[in-house]
Amino acid sequence: MKRHFLSKRDSKEFIDLLDKYGIPADAKTVELEENDINIIYLDKIPVLVKFQDKWLPTLRIMLANSFPSVVIDDGAVQRIKNGAKLYAVGISKINGQIKKGFPVIIQDLRGKNIGSALPESDENEIVEKKKGAYLIVYELYS
Repeated sequence: MKRHFLSKRDSKEFIDLLDKYGIPADAKTVELEENDINIIYLDKIPVLVKFQDKWLPTLRIMLANSFPSVVIDDGAVQRIKNGAKLYAVGISKINGQIKKGFPVIIQDLRGKNIGSALPESDENEIVEKKKGAYLIVYELYS
């Protein structure tokens, strides 16, 4: 595991990205952890995770900033734990407005926050079609 502080100039890219997601970034230190999974920390709090060459907000920071969420059935929970995409048919409820390419929180039927996903479609497509892969899971907790 390699973790190091970023210069103010290098930090600006990540601060600007957090601003794009509507996340206030008022940090004294910015660190990058380079491992199997790359993570950006602001004042020791994980705020961004790298997924498929994109930096996306962590579940922790999404919860603190009221991101939209999807509630999924138990069958979908088991499938995504095995590495599958989250299909629209497994979504029981949508809380908030889902936009293509804007991360969402994944919750199970009991309200437990279990991960983060990146929608491939807007909310109306997910609700209307109920078929096909619509969210790619990028962060998952058991």
